[in-house]
Amino acid sequence: MASKMGKTVWLVCCLALALHQPEVHAFGRGAPDSACLSMLPGHGTDAQSSPSPYSIVLAPIENGNGRRLVNVTITSQGNADFAGFIIQARPENSDNPVGTFEVRQEGAKAHTCGSGLKNSVTHTDKNPKRKVELIWEAPADYDGHVIFNASVVRDYSTFWTGIKSAPLLVRRTATGVEYETSSKKPTTRIPYQTTISSTQRPVNPQSENQVSHPIFEGCNSIKGCFGWPSNCVASKSCRVLVTYMFKGSAYEFELFADDRVWAAAAFSDDKIMGDDSVMECAYEEDKGEVNTYVSWNDSPNPGKGNHRVESDLTVLEKSYKDKQLYCRFSKPRVSTIEGVTFDLDKHYHLFIAAGTDFKGNRLGYHQSERDLTAEKISLADIQAAKGASKILVHLHGAFMVAAWIGAASIGILLARYFKKTWVGSQLCGKDQWFAWHRVFMIFTWCLTVAGFVIIFIEIGGWSSADNPHAILGCITTGLAFIQPFMAALRPAPNTPKRPLFNWLHWLVGNLAHIFGIVSIFFAVLLPRAELPEWMNWILVGFVAFHVFMHFIFSIAGCASDRKKRVNSFPMRDMSHSRNALHSSYEKSQDSSFSCLRKFLFAIYFIGVVLLAVTLIVIVVLAPIEDTYKDVRSKLNF
Repeated sequence: MASKMGKTVWLVCCLALALHQPEVHAFGRGAPDSACLSMLPGHGTDAQSSPSPYSIVLAPIENGNGRRLVNVTITSQGNADFAGFIIQARPENSDNPVGTFEVRQEGAKAHTCGSGLKNSVTHTDKNPKRKVELIWEAPADYDGHVIFNASVVRDYSTFWTGIKSAPLLVRRTATGVEYETSSKKPTTRIPYQTTISSTQRPVNPQSENQVSHPIFEGCNSIKGCFGWPSNCVASKSCRVLVTYMFKGSAYEFELFADDRVWAAAAFSDDKIMGDDSVMECAYEEDKGEVNTYVSWNDSPNPGKGNHRVESDLTVLEKSYKDKQLYCRFSKPRVSTIEGVTFDLDKHYHLFIAAGTDFKGNRLGYHQSERDLTAEKISLADIQAAKGASKILVHLHGAFMVAAWIGAASIGILLARYFKKTWVGSQLCGKDQWFAWHRVFMIFTWCLTVAGFVIIFIEIGGWSSADNPHAILGCITTGLAFIQPFMAALRPAPNTPKRPLFNWLHWLVGNLAHIFGIVSIFFAVLLPRAELPEWMNWILVGFVAFHVFMHFIFSIAGCASDRKKRVNSFPMRDMSHSRNALHSSYEKSQDSSFSCLRKFLFAIYFIGVVLLAVTLIVIVVLAPIEDTYKDVRSKLNF
């Protein structure tokens, strides 16, 4: 009986301990949503009535990038540790938290109460704390006093509420925002635009002498960000950037462009510009002011036709300083433009672009400063938006360079100058020159057709760019496509039509080669390719090298023909057997200067391959300059 009683007592104790365990850890993971308004921990006990051993200290700061912030510190007096807390900034005579917190230490996390975003901070563990430092930023449209209000928990049954800071005045000025505390110490003011000494100036990967713009602060933590070039948000080196966040019943956007006079973002149901709603931020030099507009990308000429419509944007901030363009504005969640309804709660592809000129009352055509999200995104989600994959564009460029700079150049050279070289040596039953000529030209044909198909899959139709590259590329592909079929139908060597075939085959092949190289020149100007202008000089170098080597081969060929004529037998009365012997001897031997031709071919082959590889690397890593900067920054050069 005693044994059973002992077991019963043991089970009751275990049950009591298990039931008590949640209470011990009730505040271990932070304040619940129910504490947003009351700021009470909900432990079933009353708050302490004695003076709080904790206080809130405010210190307006400037983060080195012109951004206005407030350092908020919850600190203890003496040895009064604390385990949990919740803190908010509230306007006078209001219980609704305002502003945004940023947490930079362990043991704390931002918390969203009501419609705001990260407007509160609470603990993440019950470890003893002496001090918690937070960063707070005022709402974009707020002007007035705020008081920071906190509840602090020492242990499960001991906590204080109503811990308040001194009032903080948030004042909007022409230059931005200022903060003022009500302490007896000299007033601390932090203007939005401030002068930073050279020792304080952070290094922007985009320019060692330029401060990164405040727009980058909070990217993908309190607001979504999408910029160009790829992966520029993390390094704060974007040349074009759009940010977005949901606020109340509207979405707030920021547009930024470096060294450009306009920036734009568009919403699209597909990956093709056309029938899209566009938001514009533009510095109009003739007016000396920055303005925002709403426009519409027309079809069926996407990217070219664009006209402005009635704006539904509410401007919050705009500037153009040191060639950096910036606009911040809000846009209703639902709007109808040109009869099309856009609900920003839905998913859209997000386009961004920037440019340097205007065409009348609309934006000029952008150059390489453009990108779009790989997938449709929700603007309500705070996450890093990824740009569309450029692998098909890069493959198209690499294939065409390999085909027309590399394979076609070598194949044409072999057919023109090496018919009397490697005589007597065959490959697969064919003369060496013909066998290798065929290999290189089949390689050219396959790469050209593949590149042609790839780019049409990527674009989904005809290119909208105002550039002859597409037309030249189609002509090149057409000429290349018919070449092997012409070769398959070539007449026998001794028939009257063989010379005509030879001329046509030569003409079509050389025209395809010329059109192919010219189209590559025009590809450098395409915004989608993102190729550097100096790539044209490499192409000019290739053309010069190609022409020079053909000139040298022609001289060597003329010298070989002349030597052949000098060494020929002029006597007409030679016996038939001797002429036959001489003809047989000539056919079994290489023509003169074959060693020189082989040496020149080695030089040409190496030169063409090196140039082609260089161009392919530039195409695949485009934009190469930004890739180079990223590599340098990662290697800390």
